[in-house]
Amino acid sequence: MKSQNQPVLRRYAGNPILSPKDMPFACYAVFNAGAIRFRGKVLLLLRISGMDGLNRYHTAVSDDGIHFSVHPEPIDYPLDALEKHFRCTRGFRHHQFEMRITHIDGTYYLHHGVHMDHTGGCCIVVAKTDDFVHFESLPYLSLPENRNAALFPEKVNGLYARLERPQSVGGGGTIWLTYSPDLVFWGQARPVAMPRLFWSRDKVGPGTVPIRTDEGWLEIYHATARNASAENYFLGVMLLDLEDPSKVIGYPREFLLAPQELYECVGQVPNVVFTAGAVEMDDGTLNVYYGGADTVVALAQTTVRELVDYCLANKV
Repeated sequence: MKSQNQPVLRRYAGNPILSPKDMPFACYAVFNAGAIRFRGKVLLLLRISGMDGLNRYHTAVSDDGIHFSVHPEPIDYPLDALEKHFRCTRGFRHHQFEMRITHIDGTYYLHHGVHMDHTGGCCIVVAKTDDFVHFESLPYLSLPENRNAALFPEKVNGLYARLERPQSVGGGGTIWLTYSPDLVFWGQARPVAMPRLFWSRDKVGPGTVPIRTDEGWLEIYHATARNASAENYFLGVMLLDLEDPSKVIGYPREFLLAPQELYECVGQVPNVVFTAGAVEMDDGTLNVYYGGADTVVALAQTTVRELVDYCLANKV
């Protein structure tokens, strides 16, 4: 088993790979991107905080997964129809959170959070696309308070499945598993049986879209712990049972990544490393894209095999 002196997840030396100064427009922050392989390229859906303080999504594409070309216009996301369907009027589209992208049978499904002023909380919304130009929203909102959702890339026992992070009244929360026959009606909710650790004692939520391996579902997740001056974010990894992903097979007790570099510690939210997407490259490298201090996009690299072996060496 590798120690922190030989990390399983390694920062890219050229970090951050995207920052506000790299954007073809003025903005305050670019961070927490969804990631997917699309038409032979790596595609990111960047969360952009504009100079007006509002959030938008922009696409960025890359041949090598490191150097990205950012589209200057935000995507035309179909929140008008969703606002009308749910009679939302104030601030709905401008408080959008981390996007996860899942590819199933030729369709790309998007899950992310939106802050609902009239409910006083954050809900998960779902949309789909096949070209990242035209989007269709599904007539669905989760119950608040729910901030993160990562859809599995295939059905589990005949149903869509996703990992979520419903948030408790005190602001904490842990990972739950839910199922759906149609991506609209969700139920059979159950907690993922994770032990709580010192560095994951406050919030625990899904990060990347789960990756199927022969040994189980590989999930890189985020967790937080408050100290005297801040709430620190960490990245961890676990292996879930293929047939019942609420069962944890492997669960290393050490975190994969903690905020240490300047771009992770200084920004609009200090001491944050947060992932919403990972992409396996042709050479087997797993590129894990993560936000640093909610201000820049950074890259850490590993392989699926390394992470699986790390989890199996730390069985629950």
